Amino acid sequence: MLTSWNVRGLNNIGKIREVSSHLSRIKPFISSLVETRVKESKATKIRDQLHMTVSYLDNYSSHPNGRIWISWDTSKIDLRFMECSSQHLHCGAYSLKGDFLFWLTGVYAHNQLDLRRGLWKNILKIHAKQSGPWCIIGDFNNVLTAQDRIGGKMVQVAEYTDLEKMMQTTQLSEMDSVGEYFTWSNRQLTSTIYSRIDRALCNVEWFLKYSDHILNILPPNLSDHSMLYVKGPKVQMRNNRFKFNNYLLDVAGFQEMAQKSWEKTVRGDPMQALWLKLKRLKYNVKDFSKNVGNIQTKIKETRDNLHEAQAALVSNRNDGNLIEKIKGLSIDLIRYHEFEVARLIQRTKINWIRDGDENSKFFFAYLKARQNKSGINFLQNENGDIIDDQLGIEREVMRFYGSLMGDCSNRVKHIDIEAMREGRQLDLHHKQFLISQISHKEIDDAMKDIGDYKSPGSDGFKCEDFQTLLALYER
Repeated sequence: MLTSWNVRGLNNIGKIREVSSHLSRIKPFISSLVETRVKESKATKIRDQLHMTVSYLDNYSSHPNGRIWISWDTSKIDLRFMECSSQHLHCGAYSLKGDFLFWLTGVYAHNQLDLRRGLWKNILKIHAKQSGPWCIIGDFNNVLTAQDRIGGKMVQVAEYTDLEKMMQTTQLSEMDSVGEYFTWSNRQLTSTIYSRIDRALCNVEWFLKYSDHILNILPPNLSDHSMLYVKGPKVQMRNNRFKFNNYLLDVAGFQEMAQKSWEKTVRGDPMQALWLKLKRLKYNVKDFSKNVGNIQTKIKETRDNLHEAQAALVSNRNDGNLIEKIKGLSIDLIRYHEFEVARLIQRTKINWIRDGDENSKFFFAYLKARQNKSGINFLQNENGDIIDDQLGIEREVMRFYGSLMGDCSNRVKHIDIEAMREGRQLDLHHKQFLISQISHKEIDDAMKDIGDYKSPGSDGFKCEDFQTLLALYER
């Protein structure tokens, strides 16, 4: 969909051809090239040599070197210029039918801290006069945390305070990324420095509308900056597998249902019996979840019933049945909220929801983004080609790991015993330890050592489920 790349100059024909080839393989709808180092008089010639059938916006009106070029595929999308400075180029993205899609700001910040403050002020002004999805992408020349640079001078708080304040005021957040963490390197053999200064910042509306888009940090190729590639999913994700919701453990009747399911005998060896019982329990849990219903719907129904009962109590304040009903509905409403919080914590693996943010727009945007980040939307093969269809990704994964594992060979007939004996060998104590029986205490200790919200295994059950129902599973 969208790329941004600090190409560190486009005045060499060999580099122009490689940049053109790289972008042609990815085929982005929108591409931002920064630090082109091309004078306005040569811009048309250089763009022709890129051999891309696109239209361009630039900021030559604010800087003689046109530090930012934004191009777009006119057959897919339309961009409309809004404003620019020497450090930013702001435009609106529209569909071919004229419908507004999002705001886009390409940035190439100055090296000097005091000059970058001008960029932050411009972003604050843009924020004050617009609404809708917004993505700011490019070379910020600014770290955001102390971990964003290794090598060179230690990161000082003053380096990122201004950027951090601007993001807080505008409610912009950094888009989660996959790939390499650092986006720039000085590529020196000695005193090597790596830093994360290229990024994409988005507002809540962007995360809500384009939650299925992920920032991919691609290799730098001929530049010393990585390419930023924001891409939506082309891969059709398969149906979600069964996932056990931990809050069900506290629902009345669940443990009785689980015990009844587990106590039914099955045939087979112990491992096979365990697998069959888990498989049966999975379907019983699904049926039980349907009976529990949607938690948010339960919250609304219980709240409405509570309000109705409280309104009825106004006209009959001594009605004991109404008073007891209100008490029970209040308890149920609190309990359903606790279930919802537990469910959301489990899905996102974050704890700040406990502080009351579970209903914020940003939280649900974060949830959607995290779900999409867990998938593989594209791969880049050894030739640099982008593979973004499901079958192609599966084939590339099998080819890559197959090459690591090697092929079947009939030439290796047996293990070289003499070579094995020359190396280190297990003593008798270690041999006995490896073949000794696993005790129930070891199993119990291992289970208790795993966090409640760790990812489930292939059976879909969380560790907390096993810990709570351990007495059943030991049988």
